[in-house]
Amino acid sequence: MNEEISMRTESGYLISSNKERCSILIRDSDLSANDMIDIFISLHLVLEVSLNAFFRNLSLLSIKKDVDTFEIIKNVDSVNFIDKTIMFIYNSKFNFTSEEELREATRYHSIIGNLKDFSAMRNQLLHGHAISTVFDGRTNRHSRLKQNINLENLKRHILNFQFIFEGMRFYLDKLDSPLTASGKENFKETYLNDTFLPRLR
Repeated sequence: MNEEISMRTESGYLISSNKERCSILIRDSDLSANDMIDIFISLHLVLEVSLNAFFRNLSLLSIKKDVDTFEIIKNVDSVNFIDKTIMFIYNSKFNFTSEEELREATRYHSIIGNLKDFSAMRNQLLHGHAISTVFDGRTNRHSRLKQNINLENLKRHILNFQFIFEGMRFYLDKLDSPLTASGKENFKETYLNDTFLPRLR
């Protein structure tokens, strides 16, 4: 097995296993707070691992210099996924052929802010912020993070996730790159596929 296939196999497992976990949990009509926590974390893992794998493999296709594959991987992986997305949107050459496509590109520019917003919840969960309730003798007071673990916020995160992937698929379609049309479709299916989530719009 060559090095590139080994790398993709590892990344593919993290993506598929967390997609499956989300899909199973979301089908439950009576989600507990713990279920929602699991979904928030799994969604972020799918997002971060997918985008990191997307940019890593796009870089390997684009770089023509005689540089060791693992050296490229190490350097690309050292940049966080939000910064990679910003550089992709600002520094890539895109083929926008109409005013409508330019308007779409402007609309999808907002995925940068959406990524930062999406990551905030995950960071609080994984960094151990309090999920707590305090009873002061009269009423219950909830920590900010506990207040955010609710169905309305979960729906917002799912829509946010879908918009980010939708925008990335748009930019990939318009990207001037060595990828063929079928190659782009393969990238979208492998790294930017959100069909495991319900359509809430």
